[in-house]
Amino acid sequence: MTIEQVVAAIERGPKPPLVAIDGLPCSGKTTLVEQLSERLDLDCIYLDEFVLPETDWPMGITPAFPFPYIRYDAFLDAVRTLAGTGECSYFPFDWEALTTSSRARNVSLTKPVIVEGVSSLNPELCDRYGLKIFVDSNRATTLTAAMERGVGKWAAEWRDLFLPSADIYMLSEPTRRADVIIAGRGIRAPKAD
Repeated sequence: MTIEQVVAAIERGPKPPLVAIDGLPCSGKTTLVEQLSERLDLDCIYLDEFVLPETDWPMGITPAFPFPYIRYDAFLDAVRTLAGTGECSYFPFDWEALTTSSRARNVSLTKPVIVEGVSSLNPELCDRYGLKIFVDSNRATTLTAAMERGVGKWAAEWRDLFLPSADIYMLSEPTRRADVIIAGRGIRAPKAD
């Protein structure tokens, strides 16, 4: 599916107006959200808004799913509540202060809402989406792309924690739960006929 086809699908009004965008880290999920935002009036809940402050990470943290460095229950609750009631409120991670914000973020289904992040196609959430997208990517390019973004002091965490945790999630085969697969980083899109 092309970006134009995704825009058309969202404009037709998926029911419910929740759209999942899943894929490996650095696959092109955020880029897709940005492209959609240029064409459509929408809101987005990012998994990265639920990062757990590093000081609260469990001792001896190891790769796992659910991700031990994410407030994962809060992420699930936000999506479930939004799907069930049409609105949700949560405290996003403040990337400048590197802590959870004291100001709540409110999201409502008055327009389409995208849920973006690795594991947005968690089986516990799939039945709540009107459209489920997976951004396919080349796993070998993920770490390189992360390093090029300037991950700073978290280079070891990317290599030894974040990517191995994403690999564990990928064992659940999220592509089988997707309605649409879009070519992302390192993947060539099929030629149009």
